[in-house]
Amino acid sequence: MTLKTMTLTIPVGFAHTNAHICYDDTTREGVLIDPGGEAAKISAKIAERGITIKAILLTHGHLDHIGASDELREALKTEVYTSKKEAALANDQNMNGTAFFRMPPITATIDHFLEDKQELELPCGKIRVLSTPGHTHGHLSYYLPHADILFSGDCLFHESYGRYDLPTGDFAVLRKSLMSLFELPPQTIVYSGHGQATTIEHEIAHNLIHKS
Repeated sequence: MTLKTMTLTIPVGFAHTNAHICYDDTTREGVLIDPGGEAAKISAKIAERGITIKAILLTHGHLDHIGASDELREALKTEVYTSKKEAALANDQNMNGTAFFRMPPITATIDHFLEDKQELELPCGKIRVLSTPGHTHGHLSYYLPHADILFSGDCLFHESYGRYDLPTGDFAVLRKSLMSLFELPPQTIVYSGHGQATTIEHEIAHNLIHKS
């Protein structure tokens, strides 16, 4: 059976973080990436499309990417995946940003630790885990080769890139991660943690990293 991979982007929370849903249009099963807040809003969109979420994937542990993770993990009866480093960051209030913003503690229950180049067989197709540190030390991106789709979190943005002045950030490391993403097929559609979608081809030509 041929997959028809679809995406849905839902901006949520104070930082307008993009929560992404990637699903197969035939089976209506898929994954949720970076549920940063507004669990009710995300749940409503899932119900509206008749989607069953089989996994929650986190690119990294900042509060604006994990804010609704535990609530939706429970409500959707699914499990959460990220790297071991980001699991620790997500549950450290000084590292995930909640202490800085003087917010109530935010945590994220992590069920599975992911490694670089690991491949996950999920309803929306095979997802390849890419280690893309620099914004944070355990940041991950998720690549779907069959669909030419990349979920880049806060590593790669439209004509820009993630900040590196937060705990565990490092510009030299981030630059290396960006260069590795630019080796993906040029037609790859990039869905970032904030802002509009783009393509690898566009970013090779226009991204600010080439001017830094």
